Amino acid sequence: MRRTALAVAIIAAVSLGLSACGSDDDPKLEEQTVNATEQDTEDFGFSDNPPKTKVGEEGPEKLSPGDELTFRANFVDASKKDIGDLDVVCTITKGGRFDASSEVCAATATLPGGTLALSVGGRVFAEDNVRGAVIGGTGKYAGAAGNFSTKEEKGGTSKDVFQIFVPKK
Repeated sequence: MRRTALAVAIIAAVSLGLSACGSDDDPKLEEQTVNATEQDTEDFGFSDNPPKTKVGEEGPEKLSPGDELTFRANFVDASKKDIGDLDVVCTITKGGRFDASSEVCAATATLPGGTLALSVGGRVFAEDNVRGAVIGGTGKYAGAAGNFSTKEEKGGTSKDVFQIFVPKK
């Protein structure tokens, strides 16, 4: 019953939010696609809650609920010049090996002109192509909402695509 009430409340809030956006004749949101190349930095942290696990060269052997992983990547341009950062923290919600665990991750993508706040959950570490939500932004991305995808490539890079809607000023 509580889930039904929550679902109805969410649908009502989304409907009200969309109706506040105006008609197609007077769009109040600007759609943007931002592409970025992510370069691995090997900056990685692991907080191990009981039960403790062995940590090898590839990271922890097993994850347990409450464990946290943090990592950072650089955003680079075509000449490999650093143009921003991706800072991520993931909390394990279902333990197991990396490919079997579930986690909730929050991240900040610092890009030229501002930042994007990101959120993703599920079996994040099991995927080569991660998809999540853009839940806010600053600077030229202030008020952004949308989604993102990250696709791993060879050589420690990933291609990130942010599809966002930003309120017009």
